[in-house]
Amino acid sequence: MTQIQEAKATLNPVTRQTDRERAQSRWITVEPIIILTMMGYTCIALVKPLFVKDMLSQSYNYTEPSNTNKCTVAHSGNGSLEDQIQSESSMWLLYLGAASGVPAMLSSTVFCTVSDRLGRKLAMALPAIGFAIQAAVYGVTVHFKLPLATLLAGEFVQGLAGGFGLLFAACISYLADATTERQRTMRIVIAEMLTFLVGGLNQVAQGYLIKISYLPSLAIAFGCNSAAFLYIILPPFLIETVDNRGFDRKEFFEAWRSMKRLLEFNENGRRWQMLFLDFFIFFCVCQFQGMLVGTKVFSFCLGDYWLMQISCLSTVISYLTIGLARSTLVIFLGTAVGFLRGMSIPVARSVLSKITHPDDIGAMFSIVGCLESLTFASGLLANSIYAASVSFVPPLTFFVYSGATLIPAGITLLLQLCWPRRKEYTSLNVIVNAD
Repeated sequence: MTQIQEAKATLNPVTRQTDRERAQSRWITVEPIIILTMMGYTCIALVKPLFVKDMLSQSYNYTEPSNTNKCTVAHSGNGSLEDQIQSESSMWLLYLGAASGVPAMLSSTVFCTVSDRLGRKLAMALPAIGFAIQAAVYGVTVHFKLPLATLLAGEFVQGLAGGFGLLFAACISYLADATTERQRTMRIVIAEMLTFLVGGLNQVAQGYLIKISYLPSLAIAFGCNSAAFLYIILPPFLIETVDNRGFDRKEFFEAWRSMKRLLEFNENGRRWQMLFLDFFIFFCVCQFQGMLVGTKVFSFCLGDYWLMQISCLSTVISYLTIGLARSTLVIFLGTAVGFLRGMSIPVARSVLSKITHPDDIGAMFSIVGCLESLTFASGLLANSIYAASVSFVPPLTFFVYSGATLIPAGITLLLQLCWPRRKEYTSLNVIVNAD
């Protein structure tokens, strides 16, 4: 009897689940990584401008006036000194942003592309290490009151590690591996929502903590990113979805060839559709925020591109309402009108994942991560517009950003006309050549 059972077991071996199938069975995968790294990222982002301005103010022996005296001081000689400090602060923030953003363009492209072969966990672990090092450099600079140029080292290391663009691109690639097409849009929407929800709540908390000292916020940033790194590398927490196929010098060039194939393959205009979606995300990331409920409700009756159009319309109305506001109530109304403006980005990411071959998901989102690395100058652009127009048209910044939203809206219209999509998708049969 035992021999018969052994024979049956030999003929019908029990099939074990692959790592990707095990990952697909989990409801929580990369979400803790997004929460932890976003907390750390927000802490550093809040400390940076305040610390830079404080250091410059100390170098000029300048003390910012209290709220009761600001109007009087604005017309005195100190007003020009305050403007000079503000101008130098903006320049330092530009240098710091460039020190991380420029190398991140290259590193995020390379590491997210090779994640198709080496695995997603590497592409997620590197940014976590980079953010932890950046927090440590900032902490040492604050504690020992080192020159501002020291911060450039931390920014550069963070950029070489890929930054948040690589981390989020790797997380989205992981979700694309670990979900079906029906699940994917909502899982990506939730991931996007977490970045804004955690970032917003952390800003409120850090606003009180920074009043005490910068060091506690930087310690939180270091601890959160260290915890995220441990979550990534420990197998019980996160399952790798890509079989490690090794990587040598030839594979490095193969990674670039996979990106080249993405641009060369143009069945039914797929190349242009992909590029338009990439640039749509680029323009939207500069200004949009997320919302979960609207995406779920509208997805029952509308296609992806209509969701993107509604999001753009919500953004335009929101900016115009805030720009024309003459009371606090109208400002709150404008904010409420714009609650749908963030749903376009996860929808666009989902469409990208559906028109991309599974073996090229990492390469695809590496392009998105590269473009997102360029958005570091968006805030500086808004500050520059406001500084140049505050004397004659104070709300000009809102009008400019409202007009800029016509660019992604136009891209979506072009996609709707040339590549109309429905709620149900048919996967493309992509033939990937060996050479």
